[in-house]
Amino acid sequence: MKRGKLKILLSFFLLLVGCAGLYAQNFTASASKQTVGVGEQFEISYSINTNASGFTPPAFTGFDVYSGPNETTSVEFINGSSSQSLTFSYILAAKQEGTYTLSSASIHTGGKTLASNSITIKVVKGAPAQSNNTQARSNPNSAQGAIPNADLKKNLFVRIIPSKSKVYQGEEILLTIKIYFRLNLSNVDNATFPEYNGFYSTDVGTKNAPVVPTRENYNGVPFMVANLKQAIVIPERSGNLKIDQASVDCIVAERMKSNNIFDDFFGGSYKNVKYTIKSEPIAIEVMPLPPTKTNFSGAVGQYSLKATLDKSSVKANDAINLNLVLTGSGNLKLIDSLPVKFPPDFDHYDAKITDHISSTTSGISGSRAFNYLLIPRHEGKYSIAGEEFTYFDPQKKNYVTLSTPQFDVDVAKGDNNAAVTMTQGINKEDIKLLGQDIRYIHTGHLPADSVGSFFLFSPIFYTGICLPLLLFSVIVFARRKYIEMNKDIVAVKQRGATRMAKKRLKVAYKYITASNKEGFYEEVIKALNGYLANKFTIPVADLSRETINARLTEKNIKQETLQQLMATLDNCEYARYAPAAVSGNLGEVYEATVTLITKLEDEIA
Repeated sequence: MKRGKLKILLSFFLLLVGCAGLYAQNFTASASKQTVGVGEQFEISYSINTNASGFTPPAFTGFDVYSGPNETTSVEFINGSSSQSLTFSYILAAKQEGTYTLSSASIHTGGKTLASNSITIKVVKGAPAQSNNTQARSNPNSAQGAIPNADLKKNLFVRIIPSKSKVYQGEEILLTIKIYFRLNLSNVDNATFPEYNGFYSTDVGTKNAPVVPTRENYNGVPFMVANLKQAIVIPERSGNLKIDQASVDCIVAERMKSNNIFDDFFGGSYKNVKYTIKSEPIAIEVMPLPPTKTNFSGAVGQYSLKATLDKSSVKANDAINLNLVLTGSGNLKLIDSLPVKFPPDFDHYDAKITDHISSTTSGISGSRAFNYLLIPRHEGKYSIAGEEFTYFDPQKKNYVTLSTPQFDVDVAKGDNNAAVTMTQGINKEDIKLLGQDIRYIHTGHLPADSVGSFFLFSPIFYTGICLPLLLFSVIVFARRKYIEMNKDIVAVKQRGATRMAKKRLKVAYKYITASNKEGFYEEVIKALNGYLANKFTIPVADLSRETINARLTEKNIKQETLQQLMATLDNCEYARYAPAAVSGNLGEVYEATVTLITKLEDEIA
């Protein structure tokens, strides 16, 4: 009987303990590490053992937030009773050394607002202490679940893949920047691509196009692969050129460790971890183009050339158009002009360039048209000679020359060409300086010099010789005088004392118009103190009534002037700190100060 009562009492006690534990609401904060290195990732967790909402984290000042908030819900069943916990976690990294205190977080539950405990994190230079690593490993939700560096490089990396690693100068290369991953990659951000130093480059594809991963085998291992960027690059010089590395920030969803079987049953909890990965730089061997005796245009690729003239018979001063169209693939965008020679009697203008060029994974291809506007000025028969265009074909590894046909143009006399005189037997194409080949006879009065009059040894001749020497002597004398006057720093300050004081008073005068008493009196004091400091070579900090009185007495300053100076300084000092208590006209104070400085200057002199 006693044993039965004892069991009942024990069961009742356990029930009370279970209920107390059930309704105790604890909101706690914990860190996977208390001591971390600069830039080292660690985890901060905020947990409550009941259902809650309205979580507000503290300000993570001094830390970079790599991930969070990562919300985890856990449900446990013990002896038929259930308990629930809610956890918010962040992955942080410290920016610099020091000791930081993370303030409390808050959350709402049951009509109340709970606050967590604060956490102190010590940030040291380099790796943290070993003891803290051990502590972190004991925490099942620790940020140490991050992927080891060796495994990361095997499962997440970036490659720059060139279509060719050995090319001729000016030959196209397709560069593809790919990311390979076998992890749960959730986002890619802050991609930085090479500068392509030594290359001309143009992007392939549409900017901000969606990245669509595909499956690809690399070294016999299946990967998910996405193209980050594709570009056509053209080497501009020969030699071994390097393409720098590309880098990208990757957000990987990593599964969090948990001892709760229900987490595994419901799919588990994940946290986002940031990794920065970089590609290896690649080297491109660029071969120089072989020597040639032809007039090489600089074009590399495969091209065809077509030339057309819209008219073969025109009147003088009428326009005709010569159109040259270069079609093909290669460094087409780098070809700025084509060699064309026109008859001297043709006015011609720079070519108008029209492009129909596209950049694809196959390279740069299309056409570039050069349209020349020509205006024949005189009647006659002319020929536009055919020209040769030479390019290098990297597939054939030799030069190819294209030619344009010769165009004959019959120019008739223009409607308004009466002023143009044609002399029979003269070919106008041979006249290079039109309008300058005939000089007219001068018919006016010609000035003449008297016989025996010469400039040499004349008065003007001697004046021209002596005047520069005289000017040089004056400049040298003035320069030496200036250097001598400015050699003595004390004398320079004394000479400039009045000028500096008046400069200060000009600033004070501006404050009169702005009705700024405090600024006015401050500038007047600076003007007087600066004048006295420069005049007697005394630092402003050492100026006092006794010092000023003694120096001015030595200079035999009148007692009346001395008293006026002291009264002005006292009034200004008082007005600086109590401007509202000072009455009077600021203009009168300004005029009195100017007069005072003038009197001091006269009496000191």
